[in-house]
Amino acid sequence: MYENFFERLLRVSGFRGFALNILLGALSVLGHAPFYIWPITLLCFALLMLRLDKTCGNLRHLRSSFLSGFSFGFGYFLAGLYWIGSAFIARGPEFIPYMPFAILAMTAGLAVFWGMAGLVYVRLSYIRSNQSENKSLWSAGIFASVFFIVEFLRGHIFSGFPWNLPGYIFAAGQPISQIASITGIYGLTALVFLLSASLALVMKNRQQWRPAAFFSGVVFLCFGYGAVRLANAENRFVENVSLRIVHADIKQRDKFDPNKYVSTANTYLQLSLSEGFENATHIIWPEGAIPGLMFEDKALMAAIDTLFRSGDGAPPILIAQTLRAEKTALANKPAYYNSAAAVTFKDGQVPEISPFYDKQKLVPFGEFIPGRGVLERVGLKTLSTAFESMSPGKGGDSPTLPNLPPVSLQICYEIIFPGFTSRSGPHTGQRPTWILNLSNDAWYGNSTGPRQHINQARYRAIEQGIPVVRSTSGGVSGVIDPFGRQINQMHPGDHGVIDAKLPKPLVNTTFRLYINYIILLLILILLIVCVMGKHKET
Repeated sequence: MYENFFERLLRVSGFRGFALNILLGALSVLGHAPFYIWPITLLCFALLMLRLDKTCGNLRHLRSSFLSGFSFGFGYFLAGLYWIGSAFIARGPEFIPYMPFAILAMTAGLAVFWGMAGLVYVRLSYIRSNQSENKSLWSAGIFASVFFIVEFLRGHIFSGFPWNLPGYIFAAGQPISQIASITGIYGLTALVFLLSASLALVMKNRQQWRPAAFFSGVVFLCFGYGAVRLANAENRFVENVSLRIVHADIKQRDKFDPNKYVSTANTYLQLSLSEGFENATHIIWPEGAIPGLMFEDKALMAAIDTLFRSGDGAPPILIAQTLRAEKTALANKPAYYNSAAAVTFKDGQVPEISPFYDKQKLVPFGEFIPGRGVLERVGLKTLSTAFESMSPGKGGDSPTLPNLPPVSLQICYEIIFPGFTSRSGPHTGQRPTWILNLSNDAWYGNSTGPRQHINQARYRAIEQGIPVVRSTSGGVSGVIDPFGRQINQMHPGDHGVIDAKLPKPLVNTTFRLYINYIILLLILILLIVCVMGKHKET
C-alpha cells in the first residue's frame, strides 16, 4: 500500500503535479526559522529529486523538468518570503497595488534558478538505456551538485540574494551549526543537498542505504564537533564598554506619519535616558529609528546633545543610522545614502560625528529600483524613503568608532552575505573584532521574516568567531556571542532597552571568504566525476 501511494505520488503530472511541487516547496520551508523541522526539508528535497527522475528517461521531458524545479522553487520562495508583502502595506495605500506583482515577480525570478537546476539535472542524468529509473549513486551526486551550484549562483550574481540558503535549517548556536566555523553556511548547504539526495536513493531502493548512512555519519560528526566546541565555550568581555541597545515598539507606518515624528524621537530619547543611562558608554539606535536625514535635523541633534550631557559622568556616545545626501556633479540632484555613524558629545562643543559608513548592499525595490530609468518615470518610488533610488557605498571599510575595538558595520540585510565581513573591515587594516548590525525589521511585523534574519545573523558570528551586536526596529535585538548563541534579546513587540557587555572575539576560526570558493570547486569536481560515472553506465 505504501509503495503504491509512493509511486502515485511520484507520477502525478500536469497541473496537479505543478501544484504538488509548489506544496512540497512550501512545506520544505518548515526547516527554516522559527520552526527548524529540518527532516521535512530533507524529505521534500528528496521527493523533488525522485519526481525529476521520472523525466530522466526522455529528453522530450526537459520542459517538464524545468517546470518541476520551477514550481518547487516557487513554493519554497513564496512560503519563505511571503512576509515581504507587509512592507507594501506599511508603506501606504498607494503601494498596496504593487504588492502582488512584486511578491510574485520576485518569487518567480528566484524560482527560475531552481527551474534551471531541474533542467540541468535531468539533462546530465539522461541515459539511453533501461536504467531510466535513475537509481545510481551518480544521479544523487549530480542532483546535489547542480542544486548547490545554483544556490551558490543565487547568492552571488545580480548583487546576490542568499536568503534562506538550505544550510540555515540547522538553528545557529546549536551543535551542528558550529561546523560553519570551518565550512561556512555553504558547507552546510552542500551537506543538506547531499543528505537529501542520499535519502532519495534509500526511498527508491533500500539496498542503496550506504550513502545515506555515510552522510548521516557526517551529521553526527558535525554534532560531536559542535558539542565539544560548545562545552568549552566561555565568553570574556571587553573592559570599559557598556552598550545600551534601544528597542522601541513603533509600527513602521507610524514612522511615515509626519505628525508622529516628534513622538517617535521622544520615545527613543526616553528609552535611552531610562534607568541605567549613567552606566552606558555607548547607546545604539537601530536602522529606521528616526526617519529621514536625522543628523541634519538641528533641533533634534541639539536636544540629544543637551539630554545626553545631563548626567553626572561623561556622556555616552550615540551610534545611529541615518539617510544622508551628498552633492554630485549633476546639478540639483544629490546622491542619497543609507549611512551610520557615531556622535560624540562634549561640553561647550558641537557634537562630533565620526566618518560615515555607507551601506553597500542595497535592497531591490526597498532602496533602489532595478531598471530605475523606466520604472521611476512612471512614478514608482522606493519603499523605504520618498527619494528615488539610493546609491551604494563607495568603500568597503567601516569607520573607527570612538572608544570601541575594530568593528565591521553592517546595515540591515548586509549581514546575510557570507564573507561580507571580510570585505568590510576597519580602516586600520586590523581584523574586525565584532559586527554591529543596525536593521529595520518593523516592515515585516510579527512574521517569520525577522526570525529568519536573526538566524542568519547568528551564523555570521559562528563563521567569523566574533560577536554580533544587533539593534533592530521591530526585529530581534541583542548580543550574539562568537559561537552564535544569543546572550540576551528582545523580540518583535517588545519595548525597552538591553544593557550588555561586548564579548571578546575568538582568537581565530578556520572559515575565510575563499572557503566558499573551495567548496564550490569541490562540488564542481564532484559533478564532473558523477556525470562521467553516470554515462559509463550506458
